[in-house]
Amino acid sequence: MTEQLVDVPQGRGGVREDRRVLLITGGMAAGAFAMGAAVQAAYIYSALVPGWSAVDAWSRILVNALTVVALVLALWVWGQHRRTAPRDLVGGVIFSAFAAAAIRVVAQVPLGVYHGFARTTTTAELTSGFAAGLVSSVFATWAMLSRRRVRAQAEANQRLAIERALAISALEEEEVRVRRDVAEGLHASVQQRLVLVVAQTAEVCRRLRSGIAGPSDAAVLDEVCASLDQVREQDVRGMSRLLYPDQLEVGMVPAVRALLRRVPSSVATRLDVDPEVRALDDPVTPMLTATERLLAVRVVEEGIGNALRHGHPSSLAITLGLEGRRLVVRVDDDGSGLQPDAVRSGTHRLGERLAAVGGTLELTGGPGGGARLTGRLPLAGSRGF
Repeated sequence: MTEQLVDVPQGRGGVREDRRVLLITGGMAAGAFAMGAAVQAAYIYSALVPGWSAVDAWSRILVNALTVVALVLALWVWGQHRRTAPRDLVGGVIFSAFAAAAIRVVAQVPLGVYHGFARTTTTAELTSGFAAGLVSSVFATWAMLSRRRVRAQAEANQRLAIERALAISALEEEEVRVRRDVAEGLHASVQQRLVLVVAQTAEVCRRLRSGIAGPSDAAVLDEVCASLDQVREQDVRGMSRLLYPDQLEVGMVPAVRALLRRVPSSVATRLDVDPEVRALDDPVTPMLTATERLLAVRVVEEGIGNALRHGHPSSLAITLGLEGRRLVVRVDDDGSGLQPDAVRSGTHRLGERLAAVGGTLELTGGPGGGARLTGRLPLAGSRGF
């Protein structure tokens, strides 16, 4: 028995099941040994040994039944069903086998199998009883560990199914949220500006048809052109970025760089990328999935947005690194720090999204003041890295 064969039982239900499998299997195995040994001994003594024809098979059956009970009780008292370390399991096997053999030897004289404790017969009975108990205990422990592994695998599969369902649900919720934000943006910004543009254009057309157009109408048209350009540059592009960040199809690092280019020039920015992350994000042989790239960029986006809205920083530092098989995205700012009353619903939603895929999101104070947003994301696409 090695560490690979041992799984920790899950909860009280797992312990009860381990105990049931262990005791039933041990009792059945030891009982089979006991019945066979009793019948065999009674036959040999009565048929082949002169003077032993009066040996009662039922006495030996009773002795061996007590041996089986002793073995089962020893396994229970030792707590074999709770053990996980190989040393403890081996100790339980030896303890229960010795206890069963000792009870077998001690019970034989009172029940009339022997008239006294002779050295030769005691040694033989103790050895044979210990061997039978050892085999029965090993078989029972093996059956318990096998059932434990099956249960652990079933529970792991169940957890995986739940995680997948949560991830799918989170994706659906994220899609609904993005659709709602896009719809609200189109209604609150684009639609209102277009309504104003249409009204201004209609008024200029009316004046042109009436022949009363003047220099002021040219200014109105200039204002219309400026409004349309603003709609194109800010609103339409903003809605597009909300749906899918710039350069994301090329890679995570290019998408982050495109995001930093939109930061006001008064805020200094720095991007540090580990060489391992660059290798994972290589556009030629990418090992990051589209979801992983998107979530990483969303963390950077959220960190920059929080800093600009609440911290008023003069500099931002973005770090992309690895911790084992996890991508670490860190956004540091030198702003005014965390504001307890600041509403960060977007951070909360993003944290739930990361948690659904096994990641974490943490917002803390920065080492030199300001704030730090840290996202950790397991990389399913980097297993071959």
